[in-house]
Amino acid sequence: MKMLALLPLLALANAYSNPGACSGDCWTHDPGLYQRVSDGKYFRFATGGGVHIASADSIKGPWTVDGYALPNGSSIDHPGSTNLWAPDVHYENNKYYMYYSVSTLGSQTSVIGVASSPTMEVGSWTDHGTTGLSSTPEKPYNAIDANWVKIGDTSYMNWGSYWHNLYQAPMESPLKLGSQEPTNIAYNATGTHNIEATFIFQHGDYYYLTWSAGKAAGYETNLPAPGNEYRVVVCRSESGTGGFVDKNGKSCLESGGTTLLESHGNVYGPGGQGIVNDKDLGLVLYYHYADKTIGLAKEKYQFGWNQLQWADGWPSV
Repeated sequence: MKMLALLPLLALANAYSNPGACSGDCWTHDPGLYQRVSDGKYFRFATGGGVHIASADSIKGPWTVDGYALPNGSSIDHPGSTNLWAPDVHYENNKYYMYYSVSTLGSQTSVIGVASSPTMEVGSWTDHGTTGLSSTPEKPYNAIDANWVKIGDTSYMNWGSYWHNLYQAPMESPLKLGSQEPTNIAYNATGTHNIEATFIFQHGDYYYLTWSAGKAAGYETNLPAPGNEYRVVVCRSESGTGGFVDKNGKSCLESGGTTLLESHGNVYGPGGQGIVNDKDLGLVLYYHYADKTIGLAKEKYQFGWNQLQWADGWPSV
C-alpha cells in the first residue's frame, strides 16, 4: 500500500523532461533564439546591456559569448535605453530583424524598438529606433516582450506584460507597426494579471500562443509561494489572431491556459520562452530557468530546451 501511495508522487515528479544538454556558456535571460539561414548556426540573444549575443553550431553548444548587438544601447530616448530586454529575431527579405524592449522595472511607460543585420554577427547590427509601438499608463497594455509572427500574408506584432496582458496588431513593415487598433488575445483576470512574454508559432491546423505566467525573478531575496514562480503556458487558435482556448476549451481571454512547463526537480521558474524548428529535433521549446544547484539569481539563469512531443493536437515536454 505504501508503494502504491508513492506512485502519484513519482508520476508528478517525472511529468517534465529535464532540459536538453548545454555546454559552453549557458547563461541566458529572456532568450531569443534563431538559426542563420545560410549555415544553420545558432545565435542566442538575451536581455541585458545592448542585447547579449552568444552563438553555437548546435542548440546543445558549445555556446560562445560574442558580445552585444547594440553595444551603445538604443537610439530611443527613453529610460532603460542602455539595458534592453526580451529580444525577438526573425528573417525577412534577406535580412534579420530584432525587436527589443526599452523600459524600467515596474513601469508601464515603455517602447518597442527594432534593429536589423545581414548576418546576426556582433558588429553587423543597425538600430532603427522605435517601431511606433509604445505605452503609457493611459493604455491598457505594456509595450514590452515583442514577438513577430507571419499569419497568412500578414506580419503581426504580439506584445504585453501585466495590466491587460497580451495584444496583437498587424505590421506595416518590418520596421513599423501598422495603424490598426490592437487586439487583446489573452488576459488573466486573477491577482496581478502576471502573464507576459508572448510567442506564437504554427503547427498543423493551429497557431499556438505561449506565454510566461507568474513571478519572473527576485527569487534569491523573495521566493514566491509554490506555484507562483514563472512557468510556460499554452493556448491554441485556428486563426492565430484571436479565439485562443486552452486544452479544456476555456477562453484565454477569460483566464484560460494550459501549463506546458513548470518548476520540477532542480529546474525552477522556467520562462521567457520561444520555439525554434531544429533540423534534427523538430520543434523545440527554449527558455531560461534557475538551476537550484547553481543559484536562483538572474545572473545565474541557465539556457534550457526541450523537444516538443504531440498528442491530440497539444504539445508537451
